[in-house]
Amino acid sequence: MLSVWPLIALCTLLMVIDAAGPLSFQRPAIAEGQWYRLLTGHFLHSNWPHLGMNMAGALVLWSLHGHFFSVRKYWLYLLLLSFGVGLCLYGFSPNISLYVGLSGSLHGLIAYGAMKDIRSGEKTGYLIIVGVIAKVAYEQIVGASSDVEALIDSRVAIEAHLFGLLCGLGLALLEWRGIKKPEA
Repeated sequence: MLSVWPLIALCTLLMVIDAAGPLSFQRPAIAEGQWYRLLTGHFLHSNWPHLGMNMAGALVLWSLHGHFFSVRKYWLYLLLLSFGVGLCLYGFSPNISLYVGLSGSLHGLIAYGAMKDIRSGEKTGYLIIVGVIAKVAYEQIVGASSDVEALIDSRVAIEAHLFGLLCGLGLALLEWRGIKKPEA
């Protein structure tokens, strides 16, 4: 069973190290060739409540879908989703010049896990995927919660949630296309 403590330790360490902002997603720095920021910004947080919320989300996701992952696969997919969300933010959200947080990647893991539930015959997958799609659609129409923005002392990047959802669905579909059913 994968422990989320390494993820908590990594995010905490990066938040402390990044006090001056050398690793966050910053559009001008990425444009100058610091492409690593497309990935590293996801593991930084605006404050301790932001970190806590993302770690609580990671724990809930692990309790729901941890059985689908080996340690290697979990980290690989988390990194792939983070990089995918970073690329989408850079390519499709020019209004975002600074981004930190894991929530976009967590939305990707939610979508991926729900699709794995559906694929394995677990009915809860349908509820989870409808729920996350409804949540993201609501955010796109109404906007983020002002209470959450006050708590994390930052704008909630709802675009990252949308891109995470799409990347998670894409990852699940790519995986499905690569799995061949045995011939009868």
